[in-house]
Amino acid sequence: MTAATHDERHALLEELGLLRARRRELEESLRSDDHRPHDFGEEGAVTELRDEIDWIDRRIRDLTHYLWEAGRPDGDTSERVGLYSVVTLLYPDGLSETVQVTHFPDEDVPVVTPDSPLGRALLGAQPGEEIEWTAPDGRLRARVEQVRRPA
Repeated sequence: MTAATHDERHALLEELGLLRARRRELEESLRSDDHRPHDFGEEGAVTELRDEIDWIDRRIRDLTHYLWEAGRPDGDTSERVGLYSVVTLLYPDGLSETVQVTHFPDEDVPVVTPDSPLGRALLGAQPGEEIEWTAPDGRLRARVEQVRRPA
């Protein structure tokens, strides 16, 4: 990956700021009593707000990861999640899970593709960070406990 120019970094950081501000607005809107669903129409509006928040979260994660990759010096050994990282997650109920972010199956570790909801939430995260994503069972949350590159 090539390094981003100063102007490119500035534009990406500006976009990040706008996205974060919009996300805060949407979260406040969801918290207000006006958006508690009372019927199917209102439930659809809430779903649209959550979908927009999910899209913003993915875009923020993508931009953050791009900025990290583009500005990373050769030989950087940071612990941020990238493609092929093996990640241990800790769920609120105390269960843990280890997955690898990759397009290719692995015999030893369950695989999460980078374009899946969990994969998108993981990219760019670092140990100690809380991540959240939408799964078929609803919104899930976990803490990134450990990140390591495959040997």
